[in-house]
Amino acid sequence: MARRLRHAYILALSIIAVTTLTAFTIEHRMMLAFERSSVALDTVSQQRTLSQKVALFSADMVHAHNDAVRQMAADNVMRTYMDMVEAHVGLMQRIGDVDGEGRLSPALRDIFLETPYALDAKITRYGDRIEALLASEGNARKARYNAVYFETIGPLGDALDAAFTQLEDDAMADVAAMRRTRAVLTIVVMLTLAAEWLFIFRPLARTVEVKTQALREARDTVAHAALHDPLTDLPNRRLLDQILATTKAQAARKDERLAVCHIDLDWFKQINDTLGHSVGDEVLLHAARILRQATRSSDFIARVGGDEFVVVDCTFGGEDGLRVMADRIVERMARPFEIDGHVCRIGASIGIASCTSADDDLEALMSRADIALYHAKELGRGRVCSYSDAAQDAFDDRRTQTAA
Repeated sequence: MARRLRHAYILALSIIAVTTLTAFTIEHRMMLAFERSSVALDTVSQQRTLSQKVALFSADMVHAHNDAVRQMAADNVMRTYMDMVEAHVGLMQRIGDVDGEGRLSPALRDIFLETPYALDAKITRYGDRIEALLASEGNARKARYNAVYFETIGPLGDALDAAFTQLEDDAMADVAAMRRTRAVLTIVVMLTLAAEWLFIFRPLARTVEVKTQALREARDTVAHAALHDPLTDLPNRRLLDQILATTKAQAARKDERLAVCHIDLDWFKQINDTLGHSVGDEVLLHAARILRQATRSSDFIARVGGDEFVVVDCTFGGEDGLRVMADRIVERMARPFEIDGHVCRIGASIGIASCTSADDDLEALMSRADIALYHAKELGRGRVCSYSDAAQDAFDDRRTQTAA
């Protein structure tokens, strides 16, 4: 059981771990794709701005009034163009890294490498025109400037705009894919948890519940067996002692008398010896049934010996009410009955004793009931006797004679 629980628990944790790791990996890759598109989008936007700055600095270089301003403008043109080249090289590396994480979409790759845009070629051609501009003088410089300017607002600008638009589309597609993936992963995780509950945790919970119930029943069975007679299922001496102590405390609080009946079966030994123990057991079961039927539901019945029983008056009805019940038990016990084809006759001798709330000695109470029982047997069996001075004197005389 413990091994099964451990294996199922490990399996459930493994499934959760694999599902969580898979979800994290997929979402991480989607985030990387989105980040790549965002970086590329920012770079292309920067390229568009740099190309416009090149055109602006080129105009300053052409229309400069002195060589110092012209040289400053030329330096700005070259520096801005180098920024364009550096950004372009980074984008081309991302596009060319087909198997790596730097790969961008095929549509964007076509914009850089294929017609009609061929942005890579346009950047190269743009660089050639800038170098030609920087190397020209006079009217030739103006012509070169026009080529740089019109390239910026013409083919190069169109290609950069197309790349920018495509990157926006890629970024939006990445966002949509991330949303779909997250929704799918959420559904998968929820389905996984539901499946684990249905096929792992719920069966385990039922198994644990069944085992717990079995242990609880076993515990109750053991506890019941410890306090009850295995043959008649009546309470035994141990439970009788507990009930007597509890009932005695209740009687003290109510200022009532606690009364008990000590019952012994007559002629049971002869039946047990002649017909066997199996018939004897049936006789004891018959006697237990009579006691249950002849007593009140509030009375406590216990088997304290082989053929001895005790009835405790838990409602404090007094010895008179207990004697009426005892007479009823004697009358019913005397009725013949049949077991396995044998007609059996038994009887019952009963001793009654009581104690006041001031008397805390339960052993003395049971001793007085025992003395009353022996007095009933001496008087001829099949009768009820209450504890009295006469019963005590008879008991003392018998003990004296035995000692002599």
